[in-house]
Amino acid sequence: MDLEVVPGVVPSVLATLGAGEAIYAEHGIVLYKEDSVKVDRKTIPSGGLFSALKRTTVGGVPFYLAEFTGPGHAAFSRDGVGELKVMELGPNEVLDVAEGSLVCAENRIRYETIYVKGIAGWAGMWMDQLSGPGKFAIHAYGNFVTMRLQPGESVICERRSILHKTPTMPLAPMVQKVGSGLLGRMMAQEMYVLTGPGVIGLQTGR
Repeated sequence: MDLEVVPGVVPSVLATLGAGEAIYAEHGIVLYKEDSVKVDRKTIPSGGLFSALKRTTVGGVPFYLAEFTGPGHAAFSRDGVGELKVMELGPNEVLDVAEGSLVCAENRIRYETIYVKGIAGWAGMWMDQLSGPGKFAIHAYGNFVTMRLQPGESVICERRSILHKTPTMPLAPMVQKVGSGLLGRMMAQEMYVLTGPGVIGLQTGR
């Protein structure tokens, strides 16, 4: 199994699958596939009906994923300008990825979803949680920015800029006011404090 980035204004990834090899992707983002590649559904662990409905209707996370089994080729792309990277997880290595950023992943990578609670009255955020081993492709809207935080170091990030993070890094929600008074409250935005140690990936275009 091989994942190859096809560069461009809107990049894509080309998956080369051997017989019996499989990858999964969000339903609807496949560009094309060869007829020999079979397609099926991959159900997401939901935690019950209410959790699944909340995840799909409020969070926008898919109820199921599409699974593609070789032999053959299949290509995938997100519908936005940016960068695309192929990354690899080692055995038992875990990464949290922002919803709407995963392009495709080897079928042996375990997929779950987690909800990061926001400030009361604010949206919070859903993330995909990937557990290795295996390769996957991730799309950044805009450019990738990677930061490694040492123990005790922290950075405040806008919610939509967060692309991926080390799972042990806490995400603490806060409301960032823009100045004082009524106007400062009206212009406030939801932010998150990330504290090391760990690695965070940001995207510049959302």
